[in-house]
Amino acid sequence: MLTTVIHVLTHKAALPAGPVTPGATLAEAGVDSMAVAILAMILEEDHGLVIRESELSATSTIAELAEFIEGHRRATA
Repeated sequence: MLTTVIHVLTHKAALPAGPVTPGATLAEAGVDSMAVAILAMILEEDHGLVIRESELSATSTIAELAEFIEGHRRATA
């Protein structure tokens, strides 16, 4: 899921790839409300995961964001 999150943020949300690393905080990576909205939309459309934007933005780092999404995916499978 980490690869998916980084891909969505850098290719769909158009964030610069350099700062979007697993250990980066969402702020350091440039993840804003628009990026979170795009991520939520892609997760729902491509993966069938419905996760509120507030839940996604409550994580600290890119890696924690990916872990949260993966946990949600497993819980709803």
